Amino acid sequence: MSGELPWLLASQICSFFIMILMGFAATRFGLIGTAETKGITRLLMYVITPCVILMAYQTDYSSDTAGSIFLAFLTAVVIHIILIAGVRVTGSLFKLTNVEKCSIIYTNSGNLTVPLVMSVMDPKAVMFTTAYLAVQTVLIWTHCFTMIDPSAGRSWKKSLFNINNLAVVTGIVLFLFEIKITGPLESAMRSAGGTIAPLAMFSIGIMLSNAKISDILKARNFGVSVLRLLFFPLVTVLVLAAWPAELMFGGSSDVFIAVLLAAAAPSAVLVSQMALISNQDYRSASGVNIITDLLCLITIPFVTWCFIQITEKS
Repeated sequence: MSGELPWLLASQICSFFIMILMGFAATRFGLIGTAETKGITRLLMYVITPCVILMAYQTDYSSDTAGSIFLAFLTAVVIHIILIAGVRVTGSLFKLTNVEKCSIIYTNSGNLTVPLVMSVMDPKAVMFTTAYLAVQTVLIWTHCFTMIDPSAGRSWKKSLFNINNLAVVTGIVLFLFEIKITGPLESAMRSAGGTIAPLAMFSIGIMLSNAKISDILKARNFGVSVLRLLFFPLVTVLVLAAWPAELMFGGSSDVFIAVLLAAAAPSAVLVSQMALISNQDYRSASGVNIITDLLCLITIPFVTWCFIQITEKS
C-alpha cells in the first residue's frame, strides 16, 4: 500500500474540482442551460456507468479476484449496517430529520468514487467500488426512499433491476465464465467509460450554479457534513483496520481502499432528488451535497491517510 496514495487522491480531486468550476462557469456565462443537468445525469446513470462497470469485470478469472469481489460485497453490507445503526443513534442525539439521516448514510459513490478509483488505482479495483454501489442502490430505493417518504411503497423491483445492478451481475457472470467483450464493442464501451469523470464533474458544477448561498451556509448543514465526511468514514477506517483475518478473501488492500473511498464520498445527489419529488426539505439535502462535494478535497485524502497509517503500524 503506497503512502503516496493520499497525495494522488488530493491531486486527482483537485483536477475534478477544476472540472466542477468549468461546469459552474459554463452555466453562469450562459453557454449551457441548467436543463442539461437532467440529460447528463441520465447519460451517466444509464449509459456511461454501466459501461465502466462491465469493463471493470473484463479481467482474467482467478480465485483471488473472485474472493476479493466477495470481500467487497461483504464489507459493503457491514458498512451500511453500521451506518444505518449509527445514524439512528446520532439522529436521536442531534434531532436529525430523515432527509439529513439519508444524506449521511448514502454517498455519491457512483459519480465521484468510480472515476476517482479509475484514475488512481488499478482499473480492476472499480469492481470493488461497484460492489459498494450495488449494495447502496438496493438500499436507496428501499430504505432511503421509505425514510424520506414513509407513504411510498418499497421499490424492490426498481432497486434490484436498476441498470447498474444488472451491469454488476452481468459483469460477474462474464468474469466467472471468462467471456470477453472484444472488437468495436469493447472499444466503444471503454471510450464511453472514459468520459465518466468530466461528465460527472460538469453535472456537479451545473448543480452548484443553481444553489442559493442561504440554502448552503447553514450551521446545521456543516454539522451533517462533518458526520458524512469525517465521523462515519473514520468509523469505517477502524472497522476495516480491525477486520477479522478469517474473513479475508483474496487481496484485501485494494478492496478496502476502494470500499473506503466509496464510504468517504460526498452525500448522494439522489437524496435531494428524492426529497424534492416527495415534497420534503430538499434544500437541506442539496446544501449538504454541495458542502461535501467541496470539502471532500481535504477529507478523502485525510481519511485514506489515516487508514494507511493504522494498517501499516498494525
